[in-house]
Amino acid sequence: MIGCDEMKGNGGSSRFASILMPGGGPLMFFGKKEVAIIQLFHEHLDFISRTLENLEKVFISIQNDDLSSVEIYSEEVRKMESAADAKRREMENAMYQGAFLPNFRGDFLGLAESFDKVANEAENVVDQIELQRLVIPAELKTDLLKQLQLAVETFEASKEAAINLFQELSIAEEKIEETERLENIEDSHERALVKKIFEMNLSLAEKRQLRELVLSIGDIANLSEDCSDRMEIIVLKRRV
Repeated sequence: MIGCDEMKGNGGSSRFASILMPGGGPLMFFGKKEVAIIQLFHEHLDFISRTLENLEKVFISIQNDDLSSVEIYSEEVRKMESAADAKRREMENAMYQGAFLPNFRGDFLGLAESFDKVANEAENVVDQIELQRLVIPAELKTDLLKQLQLAVETFEASKEAAINLFQELSIAEEKIEETERLENIEDSHERALVKKIFEMNLSLAEKRQLRELVLSIGDIANLSEDCSDRMEIIVLKRRV
């Protein structure tokens, strides 16, 4: 059996080490290559979380009319998205060196690419706000922040499902269901927000810009649900 320190690696998280302890779960049956790649996958997910954390700070800054902070946190969104993308490529390069069985390798790579789209969409949201110099009416700021928080919550549920693909499948299944439930809540909020926009006294161009923003925020939740759909298939295969 590989020792905990060896599996943990340089800079490994304590949570990752704990699941390698005796009785720590299915991850103990993977070899060193697989363990290292799972570590990279967890780091990739953490960078996506940090991307979304900074996106939430963008919308809090918008609510507070703090334009300088909007710029600062928008740049942080881009930095974290780039870091997530680099981590995904690092994981893929390691994967092509022969880790995992070929059928699972394809599923895992597809899952990582799907998660990466969440970070891409976060960057798209800040680009819309900054590049289009989008003016957000005061009466929409709280609603948009709430929508984003629902989208982030949806992602976090899908992230927990992903982590538990290699720990406890029953928890992974619970988090997959929670992801779908949260996406439905976000979707209802999204539709109500689009309806509200088109009832406002704005030009058609302004309404369309704001609708595009709402739909892009909603795509963060939609893409998270897409990840949960992929994980549902992986869970079924692991149970066979």
